[in-house]
Amino acid sequence: MKKNLLLTLMLSLTTTAALGHEGHDHDAPTTLEAPKGGTIKALELTLVEVVSKGKDLKIYLYDKAMKPQAVAAYAVKATAQPPRGKNSEEVKLAAKGTWFEGSYDAKGLHRYTLVVAIKDPKTGHDDKLNFTVEPRK
Repeated sequence: MKKNLLLTLMLSLTTTAALGHEGHDHDAPTTLEAPKGGTIKALELTLVEVVSKGKDLKIYLYDKAMKPQAVAAYAVKATAQPPRGKNSEEVKLAAKGTWFEGSYDAKGLHRYTLVVAIKDPKTGHDDKLNFTVEPRK
């Protein structure tokens, strides 16, 4: 009898707690849709999007309102790191107005990590972001 009463009490409390949060999403994290179809990550004041197609890489910078930023003021370096500790390779980047452009031959790998080191002129901070890149044609 005590077990049934305890079980009933536990179930009713659990159900009440679950229903108490129904429909509330004010604490849910927001997601950003990458404008160019790549992967987007956030720094303090800047959003960074990496787009890859085959060997070609593009890195776009946006402000918090998703407006493209002129990249000339940013110091950006990219390094490709193949899996399993193979040699990393610097990816040479060229500024093209509102994006950086580079190229990396993954040599048949289906995935690698692109480490993007950025010095943001607005904050003066040096940051690194890791992007998992799966080269596709």
